[in-house]
Amino acid sequence: MDIKPLAYRQKLIRSGDLIEIYNYEKAIKINHKRKKRQRKTKPKELEVEESEEDKNNKEYQRSIRNEFSFRRTRANIVRLVNSNPELKVFITLTFDDKKSNDGSFTDITKCNLIFSNFIKRLKRHYPDLRYLAVPEFQGDYYFHSKIKKEFGGNIHYHILSNLPYTANAKLADIWKFGFVKINNVRHVSRIGLYVAKYIGKELFDGRLAGKKKIFYSRQLIKPEVLIGIKAREYFNSLKSPSELLLDKQYHSDYVGEVRYRLFKNQ
Repeated sequence: MDIKPLAYRQKLIRSGDLIEIYNYEKAIKINHKRKKRQRKTKPKELEVEESEEDKNNKEYQRSIRNEFSFRRTRANIVRLVNSNPELKVFITLTFDDKKSNDGSFTDITKCNLIFSNFIKRLKRHYPDLRYLAVPEFQGDYYFHSKIKKEFGGNIHYHILSNLPYTANAKLADIWKFGFVKINNVRHVSRIGLYVAKYIGKELFDGRLAGKKKIFYSRQLIKPEVLIGIKAREYFNSLKSPSELLLDKQYHSDYVGEVRYRLFKNQ
């Protein structure tokens, strides 16, 4: 019977042939509930205008949280792609302005619904479809001028899939809402990093805030995460020595000093 650890100082993440190891200065507690802060209620008549310093501090803390969320989400997407090497066709779906005159293609909620329905249609043609997709906003200004678009830039979707390399016209007919660009990325050695460059920080700012930002098949293989002694046992059990690709240290306010190492499993 396995005994679950109460805390750990080491974590291993395996995605495809890549292994990441984190060593933490401070132990990370499992299922540890932090005490809720008691909010101090102030009488309405004693409301004090927020100082400029407080506003700047809140904005700074918000930017820190956004940066952390961006890096974490980007890393998780790269790991998911690395764990599914059959995803070799990169597709960009765009919206044609002529198919809408009310700014619908700048509305993330409406566009996500359109995209979800497209995936359902696509699965009828390719039942074994596997994919990962992220939305992105186009620029708010027309490419050849400084004229601002009335409703802002349209949304488009970047998709990595296991589709056979098919003609643009066939996929555009299934898409129905605009133009399609297909790239075969079988020659790319690190597809996870290739996809990562299309993941912008606007995923956590402005119009995409609080909206669904990642779509992927439930059937995709998830990265394997091991902690504590299981992480050490797994790494020590590898038959051939792994190639060290990266070794760095950084500081975290939560766990202190962190050593991060990235290996390629031979």
